[in-house]
Amino acid sequence: MIQYITPYWGPLVFESQIDKEFIDLLLEKGQETTLDARKNLAGQIDKEFYYENYNEWFIPKFTDYIESYIDAAINYTTSLPKMRPHGWHLEKLWINYQKANEYNPPHDHTGDLSFVIYLQVPEEIVMENEETHEEHNNAGPGMINFWIGLDMPFAINRCSKMPSVGDIFIFPAWLPHYVNAFKADVERISVSGNLHFASEVE
Repeated sequence: MIQYITPYWGPLVFESQIDKEFIDLLLEKGQETTLDARKNLAGQIDKEFYYENYNEWFIPKFTDYIESYIDAAINYTTSLPKMRPHGWHLEKLWINYQKANEYNPPHDHTGDLSFVIYLQVPEEIVMENEETHEEHNNAGPGMINFWIGLDMPFAINRCSKMPSVGDIFIFPAWLPHYVNAFKADVERISVSGNLHFASEVE
């Protein structure tokens, strides 16, 4: 059983952890690809690459997380039918190497669900956020932000997180999100992807 927590707000953003073996595998496979993904992605990031031939090694390790998200979603909202999708397939899988002053602007994804997994998070980014986040009217350097709708009274319309190594976030693909830049001369590594549910149900 996958352990997870969910923030208290609108859409279901599922937060959990992957193990070191999975982290090392994603880093290793990421170093093997040079397939440039930048033309199809929103990020202002110089190094973004598609993984190739990932179904055999990624899907078996990732399936439990998607099944756990579906379980959580069925209990979380009445807008999802009380039945499980017949299946799903991964549309794309890519790795991001984010450096100083690079960022992801507000955007959404294709498919039904999207996810991001953090493989390397230098402590310098965390320290920069702690030292400067109150200087501006935002969540501060290095944060990933999930955002929905206008800022309305008595409502929570944004969920912001400082990720740690091994963190995984799974969320509806339509959910706008963005990643703040940082200034530290370090590199943060993450993996993202989109998946589609099959149209049939059990």
